[in-house]
Amino acid sequence: MLWLAADTSPGTALENLRVFRGVLILEGKIESGDYLSVRNFLRNESNFKKISGGVFLASPGGSVLEALKIGRLIRELRLSTEAPASPPPDRRDISAPLIRGRDLSNPRVYDCASACFFLYVAGIYRTLNWAGRLGIHRPRMEKIREGLTEGDVANVSARVRNAIKDYMESMNVPEKYLDLMYSVPPNEVRWITQEEFDADLKGYVPEVRKTLNERCGSLNEAEPHVRQCITQVKAEMVTAGWRNVFRQN
Repeated sequence: MLWLAADTSPGTALENLRVFRGVLILEGKIESGDYLSVRNFLRNESNFKKISGGVFLASPGGSVLEALKIGRLIRELRLSTEAPASPPPDRRDISAPLIRGRDLSNPRVYDCASACFFLYVAGIYRTLNWAGRLGIHRPRMEKIREGLTEGDVANVSARVRNAIKDYMESMNVPEKYLDLMYSVPPNEVRWITQEEFDADLKGYVPEVRKTLNERCGSLNEAEPHVRQCITQVKAEMVTAGWRNVFRQN
């Protein structure tokens, strides 16, 4: 079976990997094999060292199971994530994201929807200048093996939901988003609101927030010495993450 959580909008495959302005750009539909492509790209230390600004995600979604694997890799490597954002007309004081639509191979896919959500929440620090382009919906099954009964399909569906539940919990996402995801038909998208993002997803995940507070005494980056400390500790986390994942000393 192949499970998807997105439409089939055209886009550059994730295997077209590049680092632009210090940011790893993952754009396009998430397909089988993309995890290995991303892992192999990041295994190359010279590629990894170019990343200073985390991961930028622009994707209509795709394979749920592939997205979960890529998401776990992002978390293990202690990388931050950012998604497309456009401020509302009355909030032009909000700065534009570092990566804009014109910087992508396919500027039309300037959203992070469906399975892309799983990649986004994997970041140890989640940036979103303004909500409205980060969306979710219920996963759908694109291909069903012949001979499966309704009971078989129901069992697979339950296993997929449990896998997503476990993943969301490990990524510090409130369980209500699982219920919200499954309440939206596969052919629709429910966009995360600004209030939801600010309350549940924004900023450092708890584990990293705790470490930074312990090491730096504060998260107030307006103070130069705190900002310098946070930058140093985050860099150490990323380096240690790469070594742990790829077993380097």
